[in-house]
Amino acid sequence: MKHIRAAVLLTTLVTSGAAVVHLAQAQDVPTRARDNGAVVAIAQARQASTNYSFVRLDGPARTAVLDEHARLVAMFTDGARTTVLSGQSRTFADPRRTSAVVTTSNWVRLAPQVWKAGAEQESWFRPWLEQALGDRSPDVLAVATQYVTSAHYADVADYSDFLGISNHGVKPRKDRFGDVDSAGYVRLVYGYRMGYPIGDNGLPRTPQEMPKAPLGAAIADNAVGLPQTRFLAQPGDLLLFSTDGSKGAVDHVGIYLGVDDAGQQRFIASRGTPNGPSFGDSSGRSVLDDDGPYAVGLWGIRRL
Repeated sequence: MKHIRAAVLLTTLVTSGAAVVHLAQAQDVPTRARDNGAVVAIAQARQASTNYSFVRLDGPARTAVLDEHARLVAMFTDGARTTVLSGQSRTFADPRRTSAVVTTSNWVRLAPQVWKAGAEQESWFRPWLEQALGDRSPDVLAVATQYVTSAHYADVADYSDFLGISNHGVKPRKDRFGDVDSAGYVRLVYGYRMGYPIGDNGLPRTPQEMPKAPLGAAIADNAVGLPQTRFLAQPGDLLLFSTDGSKGAVDHVGIYLGVDDAGQQRFIASRGTPNGPSFGDSSGRSVLDDDGPYAVGLWGIRRL
């Protein structure tokens, strides 16, 4: 019963209405990296639990954390640091590009260590979980949506070009200031903002390099033509696409947000026609469950 309940709760966490607010800002974040209009509705949070139980699940191997009422509060995947936590309900919007909104009680954060079976017994786990469940600073999903009105797209534009800062001794391109491509956007969100490694032992520079890069847990590979792959995605996952329909050539990357108000699985990515990071519907809808180029071209899933 707990196995079934855990699987259901991850995608059907209850939400409630609340006032509309803007994302909290960290004072040490550069101006271009701050919130620029993504709408967030905040609902009341649950009280922390004092008694947790742990259920092992397969496909992929992971650990569900349940509170004393058997409600799912966190999901940890073997081989990954990305953790999905249950918290306050939020609604994300990209009003210039789509009327769709994503309302979710999922918060995505990076655990300090790669997860493995039995890690709940380690000394770091309980203090980190309690802190993470109460943390209301911007998480991966909030950070990702902070750029929907401020960033623009350009080919060969890394996060350092967008910010106008040097990267490992390489100066930014002045003609790319404020611009970011799809891989640069992922490096901006997960690397620069959230602290995931960038470079040889982390997030590579291009989408083409990501299938072979050491990026946490490989949830799916070579999945073009296999529509059921989309059901493996959880919020915060990197989605690798082959938009030309080739099974062997990844050319685009995005971040999975969750299910929108129409029941469709929606992701955010930086691309050309929307001219920047967006989960909108210009030049191909940002969903995994239609017959568009991104749904058809889903090549793989990585959980960092």
